[in-house]
Amino acid sequence: MSKQFAAGVLVGILAIAFLAFFILPVFSATVVHSPDAQEEIISLIDSAQSSIYVEVYILTSHDVVDALISAHQRGVDVKVILEGRVSGGTNALAYSRLSGAGADVCWASEAYKLTHSKLIIIDGKKALVGSHNLSNSALNFNREISLIVEGNVVAELLELFNYDWDTCQL
Repeated sequence: MSKQFAAGVLVGILAIAFLAFFILPVFSATVVHSPDAQEEIISLIDSAQSSIYVEVYILTSHDVVDALISAHQRGVDVKVILEGRVSGGTNALAYSRLSGAGADVCWASEAYKLTHSKLIIIDGKKALVGSHNLSNSALNFNREISLIVEGNVVAELLELFNYDWDTCQL
């Protein structure tokens, strides 16, 4: 094999590696499903080192609220957007507990008929997105399916969250 051929192969491999690492979308996903997803989702929350951003239709799980409060108390930036128009004021207790603990929490903008999102962004690097509300039923008894995604897609989810955060109501 000639030196020129070997050099060409090496340049080709480096070009493919460059494209794969810097240019092409990078994306990975892990499936999370219920029943019995509570432990996995709380573990995701507990893994946060710098930030947890949540946008969710229903947040009634005391264990999830406790995990968010614990994260806030250990210095993690916790921001939560809740839908205020859920029948019966379902999210009021979570709002009260989170804001009482000093976490940032707001009601979703009324620009939409409803904010039906189910999103948790951890450290701007990974996100849970799917069908899981953060309720005891959704986490432990219903058939729910969500994905923990990592890669370029998280930046777009973060951009959407930040837009919704900027338009939410305290």
